[in-house]
Amino acid sequence: MSTLEDRRRGSPSGEEELRFIRNFHDIFLSIGLLMFAAGLGIVSALVLKEIVGDDPQDWRSAARLAAGIAFADAAIMWILAEFFARSRRLFLPSIVILLTFVWFIAVGVFTLYVAQFGSEEFNDPGDAMEQLKLLPLVLSGAVTAAIYLFYLRSKLPFAMGFGALGLASVGVSAFVYQYPDAFLENTTALQLASGLFMFVLGVFFDARDPERRTRLSDNGFWLHFFAAPLIFASVLNFATGGGMFARELHEATGGPANNETVTAAVTLIVVVTFAIVSLLINRRALLVAGLISAAVAIGVLVSKTGLDGAWTAALTLLLLGGAMVLLGGGWHAARRVLVAPFPKTGLIARIVPPEPRKGEAGEADEN
Repeated sequence: MSTLEDRRRGSPSGEEELRFIRNFHDIFLSIGLLMFAAGLGIVSALVLKEIVGDDPQDWRSAARLAAGIAFADAAIMWILAEFFARSRRLFLPSIVILLTFVWFIAVGVFTLYVAQFGSEEFNDPGDAMEQLKLLPLVLSGAVTAAIYLFYLRSKLPFAMGFGALGLASVGVSAFVYQYPDAFLENTTALQLASGLFMFVLGVFFDARDPERRTRLSDNGFWLHFFAAPLIFASVLNFATGGGMFARELHEATGGPANNETVTAAVTLIVVVTFAIVSLLINRRALLVAGLISAAVAIGVLVSKTGLDGAWTAALTLLLLGGAMVLLGGGWHAARRVLVAPFPKTGLIARIVPPEPRKGEAGEADEN
């Protein structure tokens, strides 16, 4: 996407230039593509019903036919991607096409799997679980392969982050297949591992483009975009959901009566930590993931002062909004102080990009 990269050469260094919406035409076209895909799915369902009827005698053949129709729908979306994603490089419409393409692939794989491996009837729930236990792994693997095939063809940065999410789901599905009884006990750990995997991959792309000038930077952004909620939620769950750290805090503050306050305080600590990491790697996406949780935490803490609901809401918005404005307006100044001890060259400098001094070429203007 050389046009985007050419325009970025004149933009400030280190900024997250996300140009996936160029004008209202992209929004208009994306709505049209969503409507087209929805209509395509409905027409496919009606055609299938006309062919097999309401009560098909051979449900396996009906399922295979449904899978074939779903794959045909996916092929139609791929043809649209050739024009809008590969030729015209329209980012937002390409994202819509990718999502609908993946949906049709998922429907096709699901119905084909059921047709191939499902029994005529299940004697008990255990039979169903035994025959369907491989489905999550097969489905996530097929969807992930489709996403990366789309990326190789279109070079859509969103597909890189979405595909990494798919890879993480493949890993989780493999764990569930191998250790089904241990899944619930390790849900948070698997969530954290998935988020960290995408975060490290995002840092890899960031290190290849520390000035945030090329498509590699967009790849890194979408990886952080998908990683941040997973990391934030899992870390918060470890800190407040009954782990050793949470229990010690609860005991130190008087037990269950203060759990709500402790949870809110820990949430703010996690949000502040995310803010520091975001500043270090120059990625705001990590911080955005914690905004809702930060708002809830601030609201809980403010409510403990005895204020009514209206004042609590008002002060919560005021404090959180003020913090965002200060951090947003002073992003570069805060980074300049925070990254000062780090090396200015080498691998560390690519992961933690140095902040240009005020007035140097390439720095964003600060008011």
